[in-house]
Amino acid sequence: HKIADKEFLGKQKFFFEILRHLHQPLAIPEYLPYTKGWIQEQSKYLNYTEVTEFQRAFEQGFLGKGAIFTIYNYWYAKQTMLLYRFFENALDWDTYYKNVIWARQHTNEGMFLCALTLSVLHRPDLQGIVLPAIYEVIPHHFFEADLFQDATNRRAMDREYGFYANPKYNVARSNYSSTFSTRFYGEGSLAYFTEDVGLNAYYYYFMMDYAPFLGGDKLGLNKDRRGELYLFMHQQLLARYYLERNSNGLGPIQELTWESPVATGYYPMLSYWNGVPFRARENNFLWRPYDPVKLAGMKAHEERIRQAIDRGYVEGRVDGQRIDLRRPEAIDTVGNLVSGSVDSVNVDYYKMIETTARMVLAQGDYYGSVGEVWPGPLMHYETSMRDPAFYQFYQRLLSFYWDFKSYLPPYTVAQLTYDGVEIRSVTVDRLVTFFEPYDADISNGLGYDYGGARSSWNFTVMARKDRLNHKPFSYVLNVSSQFSGKGIVRMYMGPRMYGLGQLQYMKKFFVEMDQYAVELVAGENQIKRNTRDFYYDIRDRTTYSELYRRIMKAYRGEEQFVLDMSEVHCGCLIGCCYRRGNRMVIR
Repeated sequence: HKIADKEFLGKQKFFFEILRHLHQPLAIPEYLPYTKGWIQEQSKYLNYTEVTEFQRAFEQGFLGKGAIFTIYNYWYAKQTMLLYRFFENALDWDTYYKNVIWARQHTNEGMFLCALTLSVLHRPDLQGIVLPAIYEVIPHHFFEADLFQDATNRRAMDREYGFYANPKYNVARSNYSSTFSTRFYGEGSLAYFTEDVGLNAYYYYFMMDYAPFLGGDKLGLNKDRRGELYLFMHQQLLARYYLERNSNGLGPIQELTWESPVATGYYPMLSYWNGVPFRARENNFLWRPYDPVKLAGMKAHEERIRQAIDRGYVEGRVDGQRIDLRRPEAIDTVGNLVSGSVDSVNVDYYKMIETTARMVLAQGDYYGSVGEVWPGPLMHYETSMRDPAFYQFYQRLLSFYWDFKSYLPPYTVAQLTYDGVEIRSVTVDRLVTFFEPYDADISNGLGYDYGGARSSWNFTVMARKDRLNHKPFSYVLNVSSQFSGKGIVRMYMGPRMYGLGQLQYMKKFFVEMDQYAVELVAGENQIKRNTRDFYYDIRDRTTYSELYRRIMKAYRGEEQFVLDMSEVHCGCLIGCCYRRGNRMVIR
């Protein structure tokens, strides 16, 4: 494994410190001199025109500090892009470093976090940098409001609360919000899955990696086939949610239509840093007076996409060239259409269905001005998966995916088989799932007095929550091959079926758990695989405070900091990869 050098550790240390107590003024002495202004020399930037554009817009007025931020607002998103480009255009680390410090002190906290995260994910000179887990940077978006109220009260009564002098009492118990969040048809029983901090963090980082307003040409996102990846990822999340419903004895996902009220309400029990609660949605939610206008437009835009799929082509915005949709590779084009990304062939015509739907379901306003936007969970990447309407909407959105697939010719036997290779038998260990306590550092969500003598890094409050996990298991494939060569093994988890005839209807509910290459020899092969080796699995993140202490020890030369990707931001959390056990419904 590669060992981090002093320069890398200095950058790593900086990001952990700049995000500490994000909603309080910056108080680290070495950074304060740079809070007075940004670097203005033109030679320090790649594209100074974009920098001056940011400067003019900021002087005219940005979203203020302390205000509620959401990326699903036109004006906020535009300002975020300007701030991101301001960071992105810095030619060297010194310019970037000083501008980030200035922005930390003068821009809205949520906007700053979004732009900073985008720059860390996409700047070539910051590859490998680890940011604190998002649920520990803004814990208010992951843990219920009563948890912070309890911790605040305990701090008021005990001056040692949160410090190492009193470690065993620095844990606050966090319960899932299922008691109050939704009682419609038992949806609340899935809270352990929909409110899982790791799963919601996974979705947040995926959406930040492929933010719809970031162009694929400049950042190379189109090389990842971002449209296809968008559809695949949401199909997998929807299948995973369906399996969890199945384990809990719940029926199919509720159908979402724009002609009738939304049956499933949601009360998130979350509040923003400033105390304002996340906006809730009542059961049997009725559209507001001005929603029909939005809904009429959205239905028209949905129909445009459906007609394009039925016709078998779309026309480009610039040259009007027809793009064939009767090829398997065209799924990338369809994905960009339905996601409304800037890489859509004609976003002006097909619009942004996802954004409009989120606005309507969350009762938000995409063009609302400052002070008029009160976001619900669907208006934040990191809280979207908590709301049952998220899955209902994406079930509707993925109908485009299945419509597209229906026009492709069926696979042939030759395509689905590997001539000369046969799986003779499969043995799998018994799968056992269970709930176990998990601690997350919520110190960033509690105010800290920087005027005291003690360091904020000696202040740690943990939220303890029961999370779904499973015992490690192995499986063995006995494979007969007529030749030597390479092969690819894919493992799926899906619902129990009582005949192959059901596969046609159940195929959309299978989740890919693992994918890996094998070397086959002529004759008999035995392939063994353990869950610890699964491609998509990642371990739980090291807590904010603990990881900072490791960084500082390495920075001082007391130990090594290994760049082993153990703190990777995107992947399937091991516990959440496997559905809750129910011997009757899984195979």
